[in-house]
Amino acid sequence: MKSSPHRPSIELLFKRGLGSAEIARRLQISSSTVRNVVAAIKKRGDASEVKKSGRPRSVNTRNTRAIIKKRIIRNDGLSLNRMASQLGIARSTVQSIVKNDLKLKSYKLRRGQYLSDKSKAMRLEKCRKLLQHFQVRRVSDVIWTDEKIFTIEPLPNRQNQRQLLSKDHSMSPKRRLAHNRLFPKSVMVWAGITATGKTPLVFIERNVKINSEVYQKIVLMDNLLPWVTQHFAGGPFILQQDWAPSHGSRSTLAVLEAHFPGFLDKNLWPASSPDLNPMDFSVWGMLEGKIAGKVFATVDDLKAALEVAWASIDDGYLRRTVNSVKKRLRACVKARGSNFEILL
Repeated sequence: MKSSPHRPSIELLFKRGLGSAEIARRLQISSSTVRNVVAAIKKRGDASEVKKSGRPRSVNTRNTRAIIKKRIIRNDGLSLNRMASQLGIARSTVQSIVKNDLKLKSYKLRRGQYLSDKSKAMRLEKCRKLLQHFQVRRVSDVIWTDEKIFTIEPLPNRQNQRQLLSKDHSMSPKRRLAHNRLFPKSVMVWAGITATGKTPLVFIERNVKINSEVYQKIVLMDNLLPWVTQHFAGGPFILQQDWAPSHGSRSTLAVLEAHFPGFLDKNLWPASSPDLNPMDFSVWGMLEGKIAGKVFATVDDLKAALEVAWASIDDGYLRRTVNSVKKRLRACVKARGSNFEILL
């Protein structure tokens, strides 16, 4: 009930013994207003207005909540700042409505590889083969390798790429993926790890095309083979690589057969599977984190920083990261070859 300016007059006439109908007639106001004030007098002894506790919800109204809910349903990636600006209200009000009234929480976009139905079926088949393979061979003997482009510019802050979802949907297919994109601007880096060590970093300049000849000489023969010879000292090892054209050419396969027998061939290693390679799902991200936010004057400065970050990786991290591969293979099978990281 809204406050009535006639409260003192109603109280005075009521205490003089007048009835509600007569008071309403004399003051020319509605009888319902008089009855409400009289009821308050009977309950509390006077007609003074009771002050409400807390701050009044003047902006957080049913209509505002409905508008915000409708906009989030239409676009659950909408910025709270933008929504507040469009509605002409404070961001804190929008945030309060989203969190307390709509029970939504802001989640970072999951990142993953786009997978077609054909890719999913292929991944499912090969993950099953790999699990069988690692019942006989040790996953700790695998040399996990990959290439990545690093830039002298600071890495983008992905903190603000978020999505508004209820807690029940935080691990559901509704949680969108932010697909990876590569923008080569500086230097290509090749590297590999095992559970017990890491290869040297191999830098390949931007103007060098990684064809079969370059891959075989610079990566396999000049760097990987000497490291393998020293690290494994004649013991068993398994080379993993993706199947880029330079990696799968006839001449490269001949080099692999001669110097790296037992490598994971195309019948075992699935394409479109960075989430199964420790270099992709962990190591590169760690290196990015160590140099994040830094601007390098030259590519040589960038290389030096990467070398320092690479040297800081310890054996405990390598062991934990490599040992997680079998868990990921099982999760991939459970997800029927689809993106599976929500199952980990």
